[in-house]
Formats: sequence, C-alpha cells, structure tokens
Amino acid sequence: MTVRSTWKARERKIAGDLGGDRIPVSGKRKDEPDVVTPLFCVQAKLRKSLPVWLWQWMSGIVGSTPIEKVGILVLMKPGQEQKDALVVLRYGDFVDLCGSLRREEEGR
Repeated sequence: MTVRSTWKARERKIAGDLGGDRIPVSGKRKDEPDVVTPLFCVQAKLRKSLPVWLWQWMSGIVGSTPIEKVGILVLMKPGQEQKDALVVLRYGDFVDLCGSLRREEEGR
C-alpha cells in the first residue's frame, strides 16, 4: 500500500466510523476538512510518530479511569485561555461517544 492510499483509506474509515463523508483532495485547500459529519469537521493526520509524553499521559489516564468513564487529556500552554485548550482522547472512545450521538439523531 502506498503512503497516498494509506491516508485515503484512513479518511474513508473515519468517515464510515463517524457517519460522515470523505472530502476528496481535488479543489480542497489544506485547511479544509478531510471528513464532514453532521456534527464535526475532521482533519485526519497520519504521522510516523507522535511525542512519547503524549502516549505516556494517555496511557496513564486511561489506565486509572474506571471502565464506565472515558479518560481524556486537556492540553494548554501557560497563559492560554482555557477555552482554547485541546482535548485528547482515544479514537475508539471518541467513536463510541459519537455513535451514541448518531443514534440519537437517527431517532429524531
């Protein structure tokens, strides 16, 4: 599988998981979404590596979170407004949460 087909496949999988549509690259600016759902605009990034500290913190919170709850990281810089902080959670947890939202929308 080529690098190009790998990220395209990931975008298609994300679109399917979240009940959205993959937006083809043609005619798209780099800051536009890769996937659009009824609730989200998604930029999907496939990186060779991510910071080790991110994995360690994620593993720590997930490992200490009771089974009925979702572990998340909230990341921000000193002086940054809290409303602009980033929330990081595992993709599987995110899909589980969004699946519930999608079922609620379909029931309307």
